[in-house]
Amino acid sequence: MKRLWFAWRALWAGDEHPRVMATVRIALSLVFLYDLLQVWRFHLVVPLWGPADAGGMGQPDRQRQVVELYQWFAADVHTARLAFGVLVVAVVCLAVGLFSQVAALVALLVYAQLARVLPEADRGIDLLIRNVLFLFVFVPSGRFAGLDAPIFGGLERIPAWSRRLLILQIVVMYFTAGIQKTAVAWWPWGGFSALYIVLQDMAVARVPFAWLRALYPATQLLTAATMLFEWLAVFVPLAHWFRWTRSRGGWLRAQFNRLDFVRWWLPLGVFMHLGIAATMQIGIFPWVMLALYPAFFHPDEIARAFRRR
Repeated sequence: MKRLWFAWRALWAGDEHPRVMATVRIALSLVFLYDLLQVWRFHLVVPLWGPADAGGMGQPDRQRQVVELYQWFAADVHTARLAFGVLVVAVVCLAVGLFSQVAALVALLVYAQLARVLPEADRGIDLLIRNVLFLFVFVPSGRFAGLDAPIFGGLERIPAWSRRLLILQIVVMYFTAGIQKTAVAWWPWGGFSALYIVLQDMAVARVPFAWLRALYPATQLLTAATMLFEWLAVFVPLAHWFRWTRSRGGWLRAQFNRLDFVRWWLPLGVFMHLGIAATMQIGIFPWVMLALYPAFFHPDEIARAFRRR
């Protein structure tokens, strides 16, 4: 038990260069900002988060338990627009690294309030974004590649637990997505037909995919590959741990490091998300996931890769 405790402490201890978390901060903020601007473009601020008398679908002023936003401010369209505007400003500040930790906190709180106004419009990817925003509340990533650097001074080291916890969050998301795919179409006894079925749904598919009937075996293979990718996510933390402790030896550790599990698992995820983005209309989900992928690389790995070039 004592050995496990020290191993657990070692997993979260230490520090590293902030280049990876700064990259994630910028990429995620830009994707999130694009999504918010789409809400503005299609005039959805009031329908999604406005009061009932203005056509708000969530009817936040008539809920059994009125959300704090509409308790503290007037229950009108101005409050909805103000909250949305504050969220946009906070995300912009996070992107450029200006008061980045405060910006992450403000974005998190406002975003959570808007989610309570209309829970039905709160997507799974919104919850993941809020989880990542929570991480950035504790990580001064704006002091590298951000405006916080000239204001508060640059940083060359940040706690390593932030990136590792982000990896764990992604792994949990993938693995739970895999085990929750209980529809028969995802399994051999359903013919691995899920992807084909989804791409015949014009509410999801970008273009008509009737021609896929001739390539049905390929869709079966991709369906099975998706399931395999998500189930194998559970081995990612183990692979990282074996890489961090390669000096300890052992057959299993040596095999994982020789295979370099994450290096071949990760491209499967890139291919999957780019394929989703190219064929399906499901919002920012694939781009948010790809924005988080730099977390799988140690900052020193990225630095070495650039030096080799």
